Amino acid sequence: MMDWQFIFALFSGIILFLYGIEQFSGEIQHVAGKRFRNTLQRYTRTRIHGTILGTLITAFIQSSTATTVITVGLVNAGTLSFIGSLGIIFGANIGTTITAQLVAFKLTSFAPVFIVIGFLISIIGGRWRAFGKPIFYFGLVFFSLNLVSSILAPYQNDPMLVGIIASLDNVILEVLAGFIITSIFQSSSVTVGLIVIMAMTGIITPAEGIPIALGANLGTPTTALLVSLRMNTAAKRTAVAQFLFNLIGVILFIPIMTPFGTFVTGLGGTPAQQIANAHLIFNVSCAILFLFLLGPFATLVKKLVPGNESEIVYRPLHLTYPLPSETNEALNQIEQEIHHLIKLNKKMLKETIRKDLHDKHIKKTISHLHGYILFLAKEIQEAVFSVSKSEISSKDAGNIAILIRVNDLSHQLADQIQYLTEKLQLVENRQKLVSNGFYKDFSLVTSPVMENLHLLCRSFPSLSKSSDEAMRNNDSLLRDTVNHQYGLHIKRMANQEDEFGSIMYGILSTMEQISATIREIRKTILLKKEG
Repeated sequence: MMDWQFIFALFSGIILFLYGIEQFSGEIQHVAGKRFRNTLQRYTRTRIHGTILGTLITAFIQSSTATTVITVGLVNAGTLSFIGSLGIIFGANIGTTITAQLVAFKLTSFAPVFIVIGFLISIIGGRWRAFGKPIFYFGLVFFSLNLVSSILAPYQNDPMLVGIIASLDNVILEVLAGFIITSIFQSSSVTVGLIVIMAMTGIITPAEGIPIALGANLGTPTTALLVSLRMNTAAKRTAVAQFLFNLIGVILFIPIMTPFGTFVTGLGGTPAQQIANAHLIFNVSCAILFLFLLGPFATLVKKLVPGNESEIVYRPLHLTYPLPSETNEALNQIEQEIHHLIKLNKKMLKETIRKDLHDKHIKKTISHLHGYILFLAKEIQEAVFSVSKSEISSKDAGNIAILIRVNDLSHQLADQIQYLTEKLQLVENRQKLVSNGFYKDFSLVTSPVMENLHLLCRSFPSLSKSSDEAMRNNDSLLRDTVNHQYGLHIKRMANQEDEFGSIMYGILSTMEQISATIREIRKTILLKKEG
């Protein structure tokens, strides 16, 4: 009979394994840093590249959960698109099979070597010191699996353990067992690793172990689903996509589990290798199937996770890498991207002056637009500096100076609109203090500013005489309106009719600043026209 000593020893080995995976994953991410995120974005533009990348990253960091959670976070941050994330998710399941393969082929015996090497590198230091901890924790992962194996070996014929395995007398229960174990330990590597070890010690047969290994995939998405609850729609879709991918794959394999087991057994190898091979074949087959059906699958996920929230991905719309060698072509791309930047400012202001800023989706959209504008402004700045390093004419130098100025002003405009959002949020949080005519007064102020931004978007990179005159007239109208509003609120506060006046003054001042920045962009564009 099993005793408490066995239970504590077993769980100590599993905890050590979990700790090793968590620390190894964290150290790899720390070493990779920004490159990790940039690589994800760069190589997910095609579904095949995304799948390969997801496979390699997960095989490297030894955790499909870590890869998926990072991916969901990057989608939420706008670094990856929902469609771009699907390939990584498909590949993550393939990458996680490497643990089972290493265990099945008994390569874990080299674990102490990695622990010693990693420890020595960390102590010695130098340029390779950053790799010491990842190597150490990589060895710790497999050392802990060896520990679990040695703990289980004496109990291969234990009646209680055999009875527990025997109670899983059908495929559904075995799949469910895999799901539960993975949900508890938050790692399919733990579940599959344990099943492979149990097969090595003769506790479990391939026919019993394969469904449990496949069921382990169902428990992997739980972390990403929980993490995505407070994220945007695109991130939620990515998390749900991973769950559906695993669920549909398991459902497709359940009816053919017996012939599938026979096929895997026919390939040969030890029982442990057969389970590891089944896990690999299952994940590769599912990935190939879903790669072909990616379009319909993405449509299904969007229907299951609806939302009007527009997805914002931090990528330039017009800039290419590297920039064209021809200066005129490069400057044309930069002009188009700045035009895009101005349009984003218009969209941000339009979202900001809506009356429902209490809607969390609108607030997230505004925040993402602000972040996206700052990202693009930096990308444009780097592109401009890149062009300026080459041999350029005096005319091109003048154009570059104007583009730098407009780009900086667009960046400044986004910051001002973000500040306006914060002021208006105070209005939403204190509705009882808002005077009845607040929104009417506010619309009188925002109307000429929105009109000027619209004219700027329509005319850039040039500015017609009629647009210039219209923008000047709107500036005069705004100046008169703002002065009138200041006077009204001073009177209301003096008569104690408006407790909200102080915030209104801040809003009026911010609108004046926004209008002034738009005016500076207009004047800068006219400099180009004047030569």
